[in-house]
Amino acid sequence: MRTTSLRRAAPAVPMCAGLALIVSACGSGGSGSVAVAQPPAPIPAAAVAAPAATTTTGPTGTTAVTAGSAGAKAPTTGRNNGGVGSTTTGKAGAGTAASAVGATNGNAAIDPLSEIAADSSAVNQKVSDEKHGATDIGVTKDSIKLGSINMHGMALGNLATLPMVRGNAAAAAAINDRGGVLGRRLTITDCDDGPGEVSRAKSCLKKLVDEDRIFSMITGVDWATGSIHDDLTQYHLPYIGAWAYSQTEWQDPFMFPTHMSMIHEAMAGGHWVVNVIRPKTYGLVCLTSPEMQLACNNVAKIVDASGAKLVKRADVSISETSMSAYVLAMRAANPEHVIHYVINPATIVKFMTEATQQGYYPPKGISGNHLAAEVLGSLFGKWPAGRYWTNTTYKLWGPEFIATMHKYAPANDGLNYHIVQAGYVGINFFGQAAKAIGPNLTRQRLMAELGDRSWKTDTSLDQRFSYVPSERTGDNWNREGAQGREFMYKYTSPNTVSNPDGTPNGWQPDPDQFVIRTDR
Repeated sequence: MRTTSLRRAAPAVPMCAGLALIVSACGSGGSGSVAVAQPPAPIPAAAVAAPAATTTTGPTGTTAVTAGSAGAKAPTTGRNNGGVGSTTTGKAGAGTAASAVGATNGNAAIDPLSEIAADSSAVNQKVSDEKHGATDIGVTKDSIKLGSINMHGMALGNLATLPMVRGNAAAAAAINDRGGVLGRRLTITDCDDGPGEVSRAKSCLKKLVDEDRIFSMITGVDWATGSIHDDLTQYHLPYIGAWAYSQTEWQDPFMFPTHMSMIHEAMAGGHWVVNVIRPKTYGLVCLTSPEMQLACNNVAKIVDASGAKLVKRADVSISETSMSAYVLAMRAANPEHVIHYVINPATIVKFMTEATQQGYYPPKGISGNHLAAEVLGSLFGKWPAGRYWTNTTYKLWGPEFIATMHKYAPANDGLNYHIVQAGYVGINFFGQAAKAIGPNLTRQRLMAELGDRSWKTDTSLDQRFSYVPSERTGDNWNREGAQGREFMYKYTSPNTVSNPDGTPNGWQPDPDQFVIRTDR
């Protein structure tokens, strides 16, 4: 058995240390590997240990991720971290049960369900009583079982997957601390599909349904989310908080994304480049996955229409071990601005590291998607400061979100990122919808409730979602909602760890155009 402490990201790390982190993290993991037990790559002495959070790998190959314990204290912050309980992570077929997520150590300051009235009608209560509270698979009178699939074997998984798992647990624990959903406590079972292999993801889903008997899926970081639609239909299983890597996640009636689709995100970014950067020439760095190719194609269509000329397009695989050749090629093409749509963060971190080593940067900077993260400054360093931008679905970071993570997932301090926000929002939407339904909670009623109205985050995150058909297909989406608007942030400093009040460091709302849209 092996236990390793997770450490908080330091505000700044020399680029050589960032490169060492990348090299150490980029093993993809074989079909039988579990990468969750690998310690983070060395983060300098300025990093602060978070002893309340550990990962433990047992002899069966299952991995329990325990975030905090009642009364645990992170010595550098002096905050009351509270207790989260645990989320159990197992390989597909491991048959691992999830222990309850949540604690009973008092109330936190935020109640995301307080404004949602419970439907406690006599009819609902009668049905619930007759079924002894077991109204559907995974629902009992005192618990609701949720499941997730995460690729613990991805590159930089220690900085992407573990914070996601802990963030989900924190969001659920906050709900449980307030009495759960009408007295039912949320539990989460997480399954590891390695580097995001489709076959393993499908095996995970089967295990979660057949063995763990979950009621619903929740947010996970997984390349395979676009390949499980038939499985969700077969199991009649809702997936709340899908991260929308694939446009098909918005089109699947069983999925309820809490993130703008990648193609829409690319469209918003493309319009921002035209409106703000106004390059005469530009370069593209695109992942070879079909979704990212579609995203880049949409960027090119928008930017080309402005009269700008594409001088270099670099199509890169997810397993690139070095980006040096691509940096050299971009230098030779000499675009004014470079745009990336590569959802894999390790790829762009490697590109930026190589660019720093070669002393290269385009005169009008680099912009792209999916790099709104507290840890980014420790990987990017000073070289891109003031000339890198990323668009993201939520405002950074929000007092309620950060307060919840500080209390229930202190090991996430300095490691939160935008998909952790998406998971937090998804679980809160789930709790709100389940509470509104009342005691007679079923999958069918949950999906009907989610699709019946608009769902808003708190004002600090400033986003809304709707899952009506017009939001899912075609081009009739609401321009004021998550399919129509995002936010653009400018990278200004290697200190990207949020302030205790939830305001961002190192990320500045773009002064020229902060709110960006998919259509203009």
